[in-house]
Amino acid sequence: MSDKITHDDDRIEIENAEDNEHEHEHKHEAFKKRHILHPKSWREFSVSILRRGRVNLLLIFLIPAILLPKLHIEERFHDIFYFNFVFNFLAIIPLSNIMTIGVEDLSAYLGPAYQAVLHALSGNFVELVIESYALLDHRYAIVRSAVLGSILCNITLVLGITFIVGSWPTARRRALGAEAYLQTEFEIGTFVDTSSSILALAFLALMIPAAFKIAASPFDTTDHRLVNCNLQNISHATAIILMLVYVGLLVFQLKTHANETVDIKEFDHHKIYNWLFDIFLIAASVAGITVCARSLVSSIEELGDKFELGTGFIGIVLLPICVVSNFIEHYQAIAEAAKDKVDTAISLILNTSVQMALLITPILVSVGWIYGRPLTLDFNMLEISVLGCAILIVNYLVADNKAHWLEGYMLIVSYVLIAIAFFYFPNYHDVDEPPLHCDPWSRNLNKTEGSVAEGGAVVGGG
Repeated sequence: MSDKITHDDDRIEIENAEDNEHEHEHKHEAFKKRHILHPKSWREFSVSILRRGRVNLLLIFLIPAILLPKLHIEERFHDIFYFNFVFNFLAIIPLSNIMTIGVEDLSAYLGPAYQAVLHALSGNFVELVIESYALLDHRYAIVRSAVLGSILCNITLVLGITFIVGSWPTARRRALGAEAYLQTEFEIGTFVDTSSSILALAFLALMIPAAFKIAASPFDTTDHRLVNCNLQNISHATAIILMLVYVGLLVFQLKTHANETVDIKEFDHHKIYNWLFDIFLIAASVAGITVCARSLVSSIEELGDKFELGTGFIGIVLLPICVVSNFIEHYQAIAEAAKDKVDTAISLILNTSVQMALLITPILVSVGWIYGRPLTLDFNMLEISVLGCAILIVNYLVADNKAHWLEGYMLIVSYVLIAIAFFYFPNYHDVDEPPLHCDPWSRNLNKTEGSVAEGGAVVGGG
């Protein structure tokens, strides 16, 4: 009798879920199907976007955020960067929300596997543009710190909060039974294992240039010019190889193992607009975020100069937290975990971190290569050490494809320890040297001082 009642309850629950799904789908059938470029449809879509949430009212701050830097009133008002920071911070919030709407709607067209990749790409693209500007301004140290800080913030602070929010024993989870709330099990174990392994590979690739400089420096008799030349060649080769690894990861994630890298049960997005409008939304919001984020970063740097904060602390701690496009990504991952969509949250976090290591960092090195800005992967010993330890801790914690709140607490503590170390780390500035014209096919370290031409150009064969 009880089995029959349970079976009937299950059937009623399934029927109710189907009814709710049909109602949800019907709710989104609000727009008439017209041509993809029909102006009336685009006008209706735009009005619908602006009406989705009160957060879009913050778009009004976009006007002072754009105009304030153009007024050039820093000489009269020395503390104007405070207002610049606030206006840009508030303006990026609705832009990030619009970007998220476009990404989610586009992923409904492309499929669940593309959701996390698109989210990571749209957020990381903003960082790529900001750090490219810093690179062209010869701010090599802060570029390296910002890249490392983005990865560290994701795999320690954000992942830790996600573990706590996704597995904290709330009353609702206790009602599901003892095993259900004591820990959270990942349904995308294959992707978690693969991502943690790729992060370990990325650490190896980023460690090799730093280790090479330490090991090869005693043999250099040319005032470190030959070591720097070889370091530049190693960085370029590493960048190319890491991009090829990312191409392989995309094939793995989107094609050959697509079903094992996403939890279909957690994907509940529906098509609302057309795909071209989604692309327009993402492009327009990313452009707006980029403009505001560049001013925001400048304000953060001025804030750091005023309070005598080091470039390491600014890049590792302040930029990943204060750049709102990252903040919105972090918030979304945590919000998904709060809805018991831990797999989706983990996928967002790991995709962002892996993409930063395998795609954004190599692109920055390539941009420096093209424009004559010698950005090398020469991280200092503290930076490379904390990255290796953080990746090691993450690999240990996700090895069993389960998570509980204490593991999240450990990750947050790890980030706090890293932040304390960089707060006291001495400030250092880049030496603006002309780019070295190195022969990538020559073992330049075998040369003597007489083989190095004036201006740092290496001549002759190896």
